[in-house]
Amino acid sequence: MYRVQFDKIGKASEQVYLKKVDNINTINENEVLIEVICFPINPADILLVEGKYANKPKLPSLMGAECIAKVKKIGNNIRKFKLGDIVLPLVRDNWVEEKIVTENEIIKLPNNIDTEQACMLKVNPATAYLMLNNYVKVKQGDFIIQNASNSSVGNYVIQLAKLYDINTINLVRRKEVISTLKDYGADYVFKLNLNQKEESFIRSSNPKLFIDAVAGKHVNTIASLLTDNSTIINYGLLSGENIQLDPHNTIFKNIILKGFWLSLWLNKMSIEEKNKLYSYLSELIIRKVLFTKVEKVFHINDIKEAIDAASNFNRDGKILVTTSKA
Repeated sequence: MYRVQFDKIGKASEQVYLKKVDNINTINENEVLIEVICFPINPADILLVEGKYANKPKLPSLMGAECIAKVKKIGNNIRKFKLGDIVLPLVRDNWVEEKIVTENEIIKLPNNIDTEQACMLKVNPATAYLMLNNYVKVKQGDFIIQNASNSSVGNYVIQLAKLYDINTINLVRRKEVISTLKDYGADYVFKLNLNQKEESFIRSSNPKLFIDAVAGKHVNTIASLLTDNSTIINYGLLSGENIQLDPHNTIFKNIILKGFWLSLWLNKMSIEEKNKLYSYLSELIIRKVLFTKVEKVFHINDIKEAIDAASNFNRDGKILVTTSKA
């Protein structure tokens, strides 16, 4: 079988390659063998190879924050799963054709779920849901504001907010994505460089939550438009710059800045809480409340081309990869 790995830190499409390894023929009584169906390429996967994501990996390193898979073999002590079940792995290193997991490392999903949409379930829908529901009590009719609104997380924030009757103000770099965001259910879409009329509108809307993936000086620009006692949640650094936040906003407006990293949330959740979270989100995918556009699906043999495509942030949809097991 094949797995994706890299031996050196550097440009992802240059360092990542397919490695042929022995097939997995045996498992113990407490293990589950799963076949990976498909996986998405996320910015964090690329940053990992570049040495810019959290802790630098121990080399050589496998890859892949998420995937969707099917149960191929179960150990004698396994009771929660059966052959053919569609599962969501909670562990990393998922860019492989097959892997061994334990019962508590996978979540069973409905067999009728769209596997392309489900392979993106672990990271971005959960990130959007947890940021919306665990920091600020946002009521029906309230406003929130976010940047990187055309990202996958941004799209899911829009869709969940629409479900909860929360108004979204969405900031983007390119005006050509505005109509796309409207299709997702965005209420208001502005370019990052706001004019006076747009700034006045944001102030009058009294947004109490700002979801930020950009960092840099942009954070302080938006903070100055927020109502007192608002919260900023930072989950990315697309600008490549440190967050700038004027003490006037933190001291006199009591604006709070918090960081979000999904791994920390999942590590502190019980398996029951994880099952509840992903059961809820998978149901929204089945109902087509949550969805994201897919630009292209590559085969794992073309992993370098897939990573190049995923590195183009002007694309209109996610890049997915299927395995020969799909």
